[in-house]
Amino acid sequence: MHNLLTLSRLLLQEKKHILLAALFGLLAAGSFVGLMAAAALLISKAALQPPLYTLTLTIIAVRFFGLTRAGTRYLERYFSHKATFAILGRLRVFFYEKLEPLVPGVFLKYRSGDLLSRVVADVENLQYFFLRIVYPPLIMVLVFIFTGIFLGFYALDFALILLVGFIIAAIIIPILVTVLRTPLGNALRQDGANLSSLTAEFLYGFYDLKINNRLSQKTGEIKKVSDGLVQNQFKAAASLGINESLLLTVSYLTAWSMLVMGIILVQQEVILGVHLAMIVLAAMTVFEAALPMAAIPGYLDENKAAAGRLFSITDQDCKKVIPDYSKQIEPASMSLEIKDLTFAYPNQDVPALKNIDISLDPGKKIAVVGPSGSGKSSLLNIILRFYDYEKGIITFGSEDIKKYDPEKLRKYFGVVAQSNHFFNLTLRENLLFAKPHAGDEELLNALKRVSLAHVPLEFNIGEKGSALSGGERQRLAIARMLLKDAPVVFLDEPTTGLDAVTEAEILALLRSLIEGKSLLYITHKLDGLHRMDEIIALHKGTITERGTYGELMEKKGYFYSLSDTHAASRHH
Repeated sequence: MHNLLTLSRLLLQEKKHILLAALFGLLAAGSFVGLMAAAALLISKAALQPPLYTLTLTIIAVRFFGLTRAGTRYLERYFSHKATFAILGRLRVFFYEKLEPLVPGVFLKYRSGDLLSRVVADVENLQYFFLRIVYPPLIMVLVFIFTGIFLGFYALDFALILLVGFIIAAIIIPILVTVLRTPLGNALRQDGANLSSLTAEFLYGFYDLKINNRLSQKTGEIKKVSDGLVQNQFKAAASLGINESLLLTVSYLTAWSMLVMGIILVQQEVILGVHLAMIVLAAMTVFEAALPMAAIPGYLDENKAAAGRLFSITDQDCKKVIPDYSKQIEPASMSLEIKDLTFAYPNQDVPALKNIDISLDPGKKIAVVGPSGSGKSSLLNIILRFYDYEKGIITFGSEDIKKYDPEKLRKYFGVVAQSNHFFNLTLRENLLFAKPHAGDEELLNALKRVSLAHVPLEFNIGEKGSALSGGERQRLAIARMLLKDAPVVFLDEPTTGLDAVTEAEILALLRSLIEGKSLLYITHKLDGLHRMDEIIALHKGTITERGTYGELMEKKGYFYSLSDTHAASRHH
């Protein structure tokens, strides 16, 4: 319920359009009741063949209510949908602003397919919170109140019968349907989330599934979940049909009760017989406003679940990870200090990093080496503030990095990762991510320095840089690092997946480009490490050795064993 209250606060930012929609919705529903009542009265009076002038006001009323209903219905739809689309826009912006600072750390807790489902499907569901949950009951209550007052003028019994019908249609039936539908709603949400996750994994892993002849197996899993979802959707549609049937039954029983009571009151000369059809038809018509209540249990269930799924990320994670950065901090120097750092992934008992101490002074070159799974990339993600840590302290320029706005902190860091993302845009547009206001001359100079001058700036490099070779993609990543010109450089396995010749070229290029900059070089390869000021060897998240290349080789410990393994691998 807390999540729906938060959603309601976002909703109230469009209160002008909401109030206009409610006003015109009330007029439209009231006009329909008035139209049917006036038409019934006109027919009843005309059956008695009175002088035509006595029917003039009733005829005018019929025409008035008919025209009013058409006009107000149009305006009601216009303002209600305008409010809905505005609310949808606010929801998307709200959720994106909350989610964006959490990436990529949020992927530690949520599968990418699940996040995609939340960002798209759940936000789409919430756009109808006003149109299908808040708005219909509001209009229904107002229409029933005014119609009850109108019928009460003829006899209080009519108002009481209408009240009983209202309680059954608007309260009892929705509650019963909600209780009975809860297990089905849970199954629908679970099947939908599973289908989104499986489909995302299928698309991302299509290449591997194809070459390993596992497409049919994965397709079968998706089909099984899809079939279950379709069956539950049929059940949900049947539940909605039953609900609507019950509401129509209540409306007919209410009208029938009105008719019986009206006959009794006519016989008692409490009301005129000519008014009987008007009263019955007004009572039956008012239930049109109650028909949307049939779908509310389903929509409410979906919206509660969608709000819970969305705000479970934005509330819990944001409060934990994102402090207030209103005070801007500038580093006194470019020194990076890590002291007693310990980090564990969610739901993992064994730390990925334990008691890490590193001192990266300005201009110093440090290599962090170790096999896959030793915690090297985790260390880099923590420094970049993508992952949060509980124990230890990291300072930059003598200030705790948690005090910096992460966006401001990262401007001092240039990164070349083992897997760099490139967008399906031109080479120029991909370079401008690093320096948005750079001119073509500066971009061409950067490309020339990384031996990519042969690729035109207008060349579309494709999704993830698919139109470039592996070496060209790494050179492009280095070109972006050059344009950013940050004083501290992080290299995370920059030559992974490259052949030996290209690897040597890339390493030589990097050495020439980072002179005078601080360097933290993360790698499991040992080529060129004799040029490092310090080498730190990691094993299972713990520093086992540290020193210069010569000191570690002379020691013949863990690092020496890594060099033997590396040499054997290269020879093979």
